[in-house]
Amino acid sequence: MDFLSFLNNSITPYHAIKNSVNMLLEQGFQELTFQKIWHLEPSKSYFIKQGPTTVFAFRMPQKISTKLRFKLAMAHSDFPTLKVTPRSTFYKSGVQLVHSEVYGSPLYHSWLDRDLGCAGLLVYEKDGQMQNRLVQSLKKFNIPQLAVHLQRNVNQEGIKVDPQKGLDVFWSSNQEDSLESWLQQELAPGEDLLDYDIQFFDAQPASYGGVNEEWIYSGRLDNLASCHAAIKALLKSVPAPDSICGACLFNHEEIGSETREGARGPFLKAVLAQILESLQLPNINLAGILENSFAISMDMAHALHPSYPEKHDIRHAPSLGGGVVLKQNAQKRYATDVFSSATFKRLCRNAGVSFQDFVSRNDMPCGSTIGPSIAASLGIPTVDVGEPMLSMHSIREMSASKDHLEMILLIVALFKEI
Repeated sequence: MDFLSFLNNSITPYHAIKNSVNMLLEQGFQELTFQKIWHLEPSKSYFIKQGPTTVFAFRMPQKISTKLRFKLAMAHSDFPTLKVTPRSTFYKSGVQLVHSEVYGSPLYHSWLDRDLGCAGLLVYEKDGQMQNRLVQSLKKFNIPQLAVHLQRNVNQEGIKVDPQKGLDVFWSSNQEDSLESWLQQELAPGEDLLDYDIQFFDAQPASYGGVNEEWIYSGRLDNLASCHAAIKALLKSVPAPDSICGACLFNHEEIGSETREGARGPFLKAVLAQILESLQLPNINLAGILENSFAISMDMAHALHPSYPEKHDIRHAPSLGGGVVLKQNAQKRYATDVFSSATFKRLCRNAGVSFQDFVSRNDMPCGSTIGPSIAASLGIPTVDVGEPMLSMHSIREMSASKDHLEMILLIVALFKEI
C-alpha cells in the first residue's frame, strides 16, 4: 500500500493496524499468538498482535546462533482526535448533536468547518460469542464555528474553543437520527451490540502539494508516517545473517503509553522473551542480548516555521525536506544518548541518508515519545528520530515526501548488518 493510500485508509488506530497486517500477510508473514507454542524458523517472517491496535512484526535471521541480537523500529498508531462518549447524542435548537471526549491534545480550532468522517470498532455478541467489527460512516459531518459578526474581535484575540461545548458535531436535522441508530444499522440480524469505540477524523483525502508536489498534506501524519515507514522498510528488507529485525506499532502514545497496548505495557518485552525461549539457545539471556541490540523510536518532529523562527533554537531547527531529524534532550525526554546518536549517524552515513538535529529551546518545554519508555523497560540502546513536519496535532498536517523516503532508507539500513 502506498503512503497516501495508507493515510487515507488508516482513519483510526484500528484501521491502521488492520492495513499494516494486510501488508504483512501479502508478503507471507505468519501470525503468532501467545496461546500456542512457537516454532520459529530461520529466514521466516512473523507477526503478533496485542489487541486490535498494537502489532509486532519481525524477520528471523538466516541462522540461529549465540550472536543473536534485535534491531527494532518502533512507532505509535494513535493520533489526537474526538472520541464519541457513551451517551453522546442530544437534540438542541433543531440539530441532532454528537458529543465527544477529547483524546490527546489536538488543536481545537482546526476541527472547525472541516469535513469530518466517523469510524471505529463495534463489539457485539452473536451466538453467545463476543465479536468485533470495524465500521465507517460514508456520510460527512461538521462543527461550524461562530461567524465573525458574532465575535468581532476574533481576528485580534484568536479563536477560543470551549472543548466541552464547542466541539459537538452536527449529526442530523432529524431528531430520530442518532449515532446509536447508525450503529444498530451496522449490525446483522442476531448480533447484539455490547459497546463501541467510535471517533471522528479528517475526511479530506491526503494529497501532494507545492509547485513541485514536494509536500504532503494530510490528517494523521503524526504518527502514521512513522508507522508506514517502519512496515514498508521491514517489507523491503531481507533476513539478516544474525539479527532479528522487527517493527512494533504501539497505541496510546498521545495519552502517555501507560496501557495494555501502549509502549509502557508488557507486550514487547513478552514477545522478545517468547522468541528467545522458543529458540532454546544455551548460555544466553534476554538482558544480555538486548544490551547488544539497537532500537529506533520514530515519531514526527517539529520543523522550523519560517514565519515563527523564534520558536526554535536556530542552531537546531529542522527544515522540511532537510532529512531525518535526530532528537536530543538533556532531561531525557528523548532516549537518545551519545552512543545511540553515534550509531544513528553511522547508519545515515553508510546509507546516504541526510539528517538534521533538533534540541528544544531552554525556555520551552520539550515533548516526549515512546523512546524513553522502551529504553527504560528493556534496557536496549535507543535513539529518537522523526520526520520534520508543520501543523503538528492539527486536523490537517504537512510534511515533505523526501523526508519520508529517507526515513524508509534509514530503517532499511538498520535492518542490514552494521
